[in-house]
Amino acid sequence: MKKKIVKFSKSYKNIFGIKKDFYKNNLKNLNSVLKINNLYKKQPLRKNCKNCNSRSLTGFIKNFGIQYKICNNCNHVNGQYKDTEKFAERIYSMNKGKDYAKNYLGDYDLRVKNIYAPKVDFLTSVIKKKFRLMDMGCGGGHFVKALENKKIYATGYDTSKELCKLGNLKIKNNKVINIKLNDSYKIVQESKNFDVLSMIGVLEHLVDPSRMLKSFKKSNIKYLYILVPMFSLSTFLENSFTKVFPRSLSGAHTHAYTEKSLNYLSKKYNLRIIGEYWFGTDIPDFYRSLLCSSKILNKRIYQRELKPRLVNLIDDLQKVLDKKKVCSEAHIIFEKK
Repeated sequence: MKKKIVKFSKSYKNIFGIKKDFYKNNLKNLNSVLKINNLYKKQPLRKNCKNCNSRSLTGFIKNFGIQYKICNNCNHVNGQYKDTEKFAERIYSMNKGKDYAKNYLGDYDLRVKNIYAPKVDFLTSVIKKKFRLMDMGCGGGHFVKALENKKIYATGYDTSKELCKLGNLKIKNNKVINIKLNDSYKIVQESKNFDVLSMIGVLEHLVDPSRMLKSFKKSNIKYLYILVPMFSLSTFLENSFTKVFPRSLSGAHTHAYTEKSLNYLSKKYNLRIIGEYWFGTDIPDFYRSLLCSSKILNKRIYQRELKPRLVNLIDDLQKVLDKKKVCSEAHIIFEKK
């Protein structure tokens, strides 16, 4: 049996510039999330846990008008309404996906280098042999491009025509393909030519994650690589800083994972976890919350004085959360037993 590889943390220094929109357009981003929340409120009430289907849910927090419940069986955090196909279609596919695509159109090469290349390095450190990869929900193909840069064959699939168009402008040897929302399950299940299925920030967006996991189990694909949002400090920050754009749990993120709920999936689908990479942006979220909420008379002096007290300590403080596995994101690689 392979020894599980567990990694923690990476520097946020080269990410600041890419995420500048979070700071500069806080109000615009906040209003966008509230608009999605208002649509989410119109969906039927959730009775079962999205992760384990248990009915044992207890409400514990209310973020931006949405109540969230924790599952007493698997510890998963659930929004109070269901993710319906109508809800998903409205967010990701309407207007050819142009509205959702706006978040990913800038800084393409920087995103590939600073965000997605480390994911490739992690994946290849766990799966040391040659592999072919299917990236489901590939967006603009950033991960597919990062794989191409390492001479790894990959094909991406996404529901946004706009993002697929962008990806194919950047990608030379690999490719991304536009698909309909419900085609993804069949594509995965009937796949014959791939060794790895990746879903980077995708599982939490699916109407029925269990259906995708069942499709993976029935396929010839051996490995599954996911990145999912976690129930973390960022969740509590969002609950307290109500005038700051919530990046972690709100809008299109209607639920969040925990280490326990991920282990539940591993056991339920008879999968072995062979790789974990824990790093989040809880401390950057705290910094952003201060910057967007404080009563500042002189922004230059405020930032100058906050720099040695917080900004310069972001990586060190974040490492504490990462190593305890309570950070805002987790990368998990599963292998079929």
